[in-house]
Amino acid sequence: MLFLLNDQIVNVALPEMHLERRWKMIGCGKPYGLRACEVVEFVQGRLEEVRVTRETLSDKEARDLAALIISRTGANSLILRHRSDGSSEPMLRLIPAPVLDVFARGSLAGQASVQSHDDQQAAAAH
Repeated sequence: MLFLLNDQIVNVALPEMHLERRWKMIGCGKPYGLRACEVVEFVQGRLEEVRVTRETLSDKEARDLAALIISRTGANSLILRHRSDGSSEPMLRLIPAPVLDVFARGSLAGQASVQSHDDQQAAAAH
């Protein structure tokens, strides 16, 4: 299942199974006792931590967070809208699958073009 996590497309095969295997590593406690608002707060907190520390969210962690949101809310996107005061407001959405497919193809094409450009630069340097 495709999931939009801010500006990142994440592909989570079988979100419930993924969550069942990885919930202890996620650090949220048993997710099946969490309400949707608690899940959103947890993910928002982690994304804010990543933003403030300027670290990058690994693909594995992005899949973990996406699986958590999908499983507990049914949404296929979470976008943090940043406010002028520095805080953020989480927005859950259900985006049509074809729209996410277009985003995913565009994201992959962008990665391929960046990689191709990097390969060209490396070849020119040799």
